[in-house]
Amino acid sequence: MSLSDIISACLGGGSSAPSERQAPYLSADDAAQMPLEVFVQRSLESAPSALGQSNAFCDIFRKHISGGANTAYVAQVVQDSLTRLASNDTDRAAAQWACQILALAAQSSAGGYHPPQVQGQSQGQSQGQNHSYAQAVGTDSAGWEMQQRQQHHQPPQPQAKSDVYVRSYFFPSEESFNALVQFLDSAQSSLDICVFNITDNGVANAIIAAKRRGVDVRIITDDEQLTCKGSDVERLQEDHNIPFKTDNDPTKFMHSKFAVIDRRAVWCGSYNWTVAGRRSNNESVICTNDPETAHAFSSEFNSLWNQFS
Repeated sequence: MSLSDIISACLGGGSSAPSERQAPYLSADDAAQMPLEVFVQRSLESAPSALGQSNAFCDIFRKHISGGANTAYVAQVVQDSLTRLASNDTDRAAAQWACQILALAAQSSAGGYHPPQVQGQSQGQSQGQNHSYAQAVGTDSAGWEMQQRQQHHQPPQPQAKSDVYVRSYFFPSEESFNALVQFLDSAQSSLDICVFNITDNGVANAIIAAKRRGVDVRIITDDEQLTCKGSDVERLQEDHNIPFKTDNDPTKFMHSKFAVIDRRAVWCGSYNWTVAGRRSNNESVICTNDPETAHAFSSEFNSLWNQFS
């Protein structure tokens, strides 16, 4: 069974327990227009829609996979999405383990490592002889270790060069600021923001617009900056129900400055999301959709979100 068959089966059958989370509707026509990573995220967030249109959704996924998609990266996107959607630590652990099981099953179907035969044992001989598996592995330890390294420690394959970008921006600059707004406006399913402070209403308006079009927005900021004059973070929660967390530690700063959209692209650098950062300070930023970088920043955000109160 291939990874395509396994995940298609997950989308195509079974039932889920009732949840307080209201899943948004996603049509097959809209899903067919999405890039693979966004399709996986949105279909999981809209699981009832996927199940109700399972044939169409399975066909969409199979087309992505048959086009040479990086299945290892797909598994990472699935795990990140399920972990985010889980309502408690037990569900999150179950989601992570389920993804590991799927990865192992896909690896096995692709022809993984076969344990070496015990010395002196033929192919059809009974397994009851007094030889341990450790002894058998010991006869081929170099080969076993090499195959394990190859199978378990290969990094995700990068996207085609034409699909991956790394862009640089510098402040003060309205052109660079407009690039940030366009980046925020391109979020389709999730927007995770981790910044020292937000005092620029232009940025706040872009965040509000994302929330209004159904994007799942989360903010992490510094606890002391939260009460500074002009800070928009509490207003975003009170007026627009956008959740935030702080480091809640007066002895140090939460000084990271990055944002991740749809777990597929990152904006990061020295730029503070403030009026001074936009119009006065010398700041530098890079923006990239490199899969490994996006996954790393998304994982860092989730780690901080779980750590902070």
